Amino acid sequence: MYFFIAFFVVVLSASLITIRVLCAYSDYSIWLKWGVSLLVVSGWTAPLILGLIRRCHWLEGQSYALVNDVLYALFGFVFLLFCVLLVRDFLWFGIHKIAQLCGKPSSFLDPMNGVLINRANVAAVILCGLLAVWGLYEGHKTPPIKEVVLYSDKIKQPVDIVVLNDLHANRTTSDKRLKKLVAQIKGLRPEIVVMPGDVIDDRVGVMAAKAEILKEIRGKYGTFLSLGNHEFYSGLNSWVPKFNELGFQLLYNTGQYIPELNIFVGGIPDYNSVKGAPAELKADIYRLLSDRKEDSYKILLSHSPAFADRLYKNAVDLIISGHTHGGQIYPFHHLVKAANHYLSGLYKVKGMDLYVSNGYGTWGPMMRLFAPSELTLIRLMPQENKQDK
Repeated sequence: MYFFIAFFVVVLSASLITIRVLCAYSDYSIWLKWGVSLLVVSGWTAPLILGLIRRCHWLEGQSYALVNDVLYALFGFVFLLFCVLLVRDFLWFGIHKIAQLCGKPSSFLDPMNGVLINRANVAAVILCGLLAVWGLYEGHKTPPIKEVVLYSDKIKQPVDIVVLNDLHANRTTSDKRLKKLVAQIKGLRPEIVVMPGDVIDDRVGVMAAKAEILKEIRGKYGTFLSLGNHEFYSGLNSWVPKFNELGFQLLYNTGQYIPELNIFVGGIPDYNSVKGAPAELKADIYRLLSDRKEDSYKILLSHSPAFADRLYKNAVDLIISGHTHGGQIYPFHHLVKAANHYLSGLYKVKGMDLYVSNGYGTWGPMMRLFAPSELTLIRLMPQENKQDK
C-alpha cells in the first residue's frame, strides 16, 4: 500500500512539474499542450497501464510486446526529460540570480523570457530524445562478457564461474536474445553457473517456451540459483518446481560443497523480500553455513548487496550480488547506491570480496544509460598465480 501511495505521489508531482515547465509559459496551441500533457502522463503511468493490460488480458503476444516496448520507452524518456529540466532550471535560475547580485542582469539569462523558455524546452526534448535512443541501443544490444579475476590460496586450479543475474526474462523477451545468452554461456564452458536472483520476471504459465531455452544453461559442476525480489513477485510457489525441472539448484539458506574444486556455494533469498516472513523463511546465513567445509572457498549468492553489511567478518570469501542494475539509467545511480550501499563492481567488505553485477537485462524500459549490461565471468585463480605475475 505504501509503495502505491508513494508511486502515485511521485507520478503526480513529476507529471505536473514537467507539464508546467513545458507548457505554462509557451504560446503553443491548446491541442499541442493537451498532446504533450497526455504523453507525459502516459509515460509516467506506463507501469500501471501495462499492469492493467496484463491483468485484464486486453492484449497478448506480439501486440502486447509492441505496446510494452513503446510505453516503457516513453517512461524512460519522460524520466530523462524530468531530470534534464530540473537540472537545467536549477542552473539557469542560479546563474541568473548570481548575475543580478553582481549587478549584471541580462535578458538572455532571464528564466522568465518566454522565447528563451520555448527554445530551451525544444533543446531539452531533442537532447532527451537522443539520450533515449542511445539508452535503447545500450539496453537492446547483446551484453559483453566482463571478466573479473580473483586469487585465493584455497583454490588449487583455475575455476571459471559465470554470473547471470537480473535477466528479467518475461513474455516480451525475445527467443533470439535468450538463445544468444545460452550460446554465450556455452562458449565459456564454465565450471559453475550462478544466478543471484531476478532471472525471471513473469508467471510460469506464459514462460513455458522461453524456460525451455534457459534449460540449456549448464555449468560442469552445477547451475545454482538464489531468489531475487522478482521471483517472489512472479509466483514463487509455481516457479520452485519449475526451477528443479530446468536443472537449476535452488539455494534457499542452503549450500553445496563441490569437492573437486574445494568450493562451497550457498544462497539466501532476497533479504528485503522476506523481511516480514516467519523466521524459518528469512535469510539465515548461519543455517546456510552449517554444512560448509571449513577450509573451502565459500561463495554466497545474495541478490541484495546490502546484506553484506549484516555478515560477520570473513564469513565467506566471495559474495555475488545484483539487484542494482548499476543504476540502469543515469542519474538513477545516486538513488540506487543510497538504497543499496553498493552500486556496481568489486568491493572489499569485512575482509570479503563483494561483486555487484550490473546484470544482463533491464527492468521497465529496455534502456541503459551509463550502466552497461554484462554477463560476468569470475575467474578464481590459485594464489601462486598472482605471485608469479
